[in-house]
Amino acid sequence: MNKYRIGIVGCGGIARAHIEGYRTVAKDLCEVVAGCDPNKKSLDDFCNKYDIPHRFTSTQELIESEEVDVISLLTPPAVRGEVIFPAIEYGIHLLVEKPFAENMADAVSFVEAAGRASTTLAVNQQLRFMKDSLAVREIIAAGEIGEVRFIAHDHFQNRTRTSGWRKDEARLEISIFSIHVLDRIRWLCGRPPESVTAATRYWSDQVRGETFTALTIQFVGGAVGTMVSNWHSLTIPECRLRIDGTAGSLLSQKQAITANDATLTVHRLGGEIERRDYSQENAFVIAMGESMKRLLIGIDTNSAPPHSGRDNLQTMAIVDAAYLSASRGGERVEIAEVWPATV
Repeated sequence: MNKYRIGIVGCGGIARAHIEGYRTVAKDLCEVVAGCDPNKKSLDDFCNKYDIPHRFTSTQELIESEEVDVISLLTPPAVRGEVIFPAIEYGIHLLVEKPFAENMADAVSFVEAAGRASTTLAVNQQLRFMKDSLAVREIIAAGEIGEVRFIAHDHFQNRTRTSGWRKDEARLEISIFSIHVLDRIRWLCGRPPESVTAATRYWSDQVRGETFTALTIQFVGGAVGTMVSNWHSLTIPECRLRIDGTAGSLLSQKQAITANDATLTVHRLGGEIERRDYSQENAFVIAMGESMKRLLIGIDTNSAPPHSGRDNLQTMAIVDAAYLSASRGGERVEIAEVWPATV
């Protein structure tokens, strides 16, 4: 396999988790050779800390430099297109932080452009690649709990304040945080979404966007997924995942979705209750590395990575439908209304 040259665009706090993950998991496949950020201090601090040779304050200069094969795009969603379209024109592959785009229409345009250029595009839904997430997927695939009928995935945290660009985002809790939870629900269900109903609340005067979401997703074939994400759970933080199938149930309870400690309880009909430990040190960082690794394997084998931009359109459709439903007082919104044609 080739060793790919990575350029990181956006050298803020999350960039540290990315580069540490790449160097832990994908060091045989890639090397971070460039950083790019309009804030010179952030750029220099990041590149000095991680000994990165090439530094750019302009994404166009980075793209035209011919120093990178892949861009890890960590900017706010409003400026995604300013990087994605020029990078695709130069044949540069991309790992894009979530949310993939500000809306469904933009996401579709990114996927279409990458398809025309035969460029590989993936979305950093890295929490799929945490050890416990992969274990749940394998349990379902093995038929241990039968056909999935219901998934409830909830997250409770004390997060009434946020900083930087996020505090000014009109689309906040769903788009910035629970998009991870929604992607997990869809990925584990294994079926296309059909409709969404959602309620949101704006309970924090420190930010512009919503800080509470409760929603239901109905999937093709009849399965149902529900999610509650509350940033105002002042005590008892919890991330809870329950899956009921035709042959049993699965339950995971953690303090947070990114926590290292992870134990799954699996109970098959007629069987004993099993508790399986999937704890992992530096789980969040390793998931970042796995996300990049799977993109690079996709590039090298000329195949779509599991978290491709095309795959992420289903998650983006759920997000757009949720916001539309909330704006209508919780009315049911069909996925076809926000995504009338498949790409």
